[in-house]
Amino acid sequence: MTIQVSIAAVVFDLDGVLIDSERIYVRAWHQVADELDCPALVPAYVDVVGLPYDQIEPIIHANLNDRVSMAEFQTAINGAVRALTKDGYPLKTGAVEILQYLRDQGTPSAVATSSTTSVPRKLQDTGIEEYFCHVVTRDEVAMGKPHPDVYLAAAKRLGLAPSQCLAVEDSEPGLRAALSSGMVVAHVPDIIDIGADLTGRCDVVCPDLLALRDWLQP
Repeated sequence: MTIQVSIAAVVFDLDGVLIDSERIYVRAWHQVADELDCPALVPAYVDVVGLPYDQIEPIIHANLNDRVSMAEFQTAINGAVRALTKDGYPLKTGAVEILQYLRDQGTPSAVATSSTTSVPRKLQDTGIEEYFCHVVTRDEVAMGKPHPDVYLAAAKRLGLAPSQCLAVEDSEPGLRAALSSGMVVAHVPDIIDIGADLTGRCDVVCPDLLALRDWLQP
């Protein structure tokens, strides 16, 4: 497929796009739901994917049983994730290849993520930190996804108009944020199915980052 727009920079979401972390979080979420005897947490996971923690917290709280506090949940989930990532976080298919392609083309890359304190470890553990000229996290902007703030901040740091940037997203909140920012939007699906009413508004939908790299090639 030939690209029909001019892309001056690419702004990636992190979890579920570059790093295959959502599957880890699902396993941890299920483990904790079982340990804490909070079965309502299991179906609630689909409602939190792509959201920043300040928006996730009330969803978690609403699905805990009366005997479990948010502090207990946080301790349990942090411990479960640490155990599952003791050997580091895995990368998504094509992550290094597309980042290296963009570097070879002289196209800058940035990150716009709902994550906060976990971001440095994820970038360092996976060895992709060197590819990014800017990283924007949830705590650096007024509003998290699905608001466009992280994408607008990334464009500003890149010194570009949003329309000159390609945003790469997997989740519904992320896609809404990217579309609202005015960027060109690529959807690369991860673990949650997104409705055609939203994906149909994207400029391209690719099965993985290798396919997106091919779409970017002239």
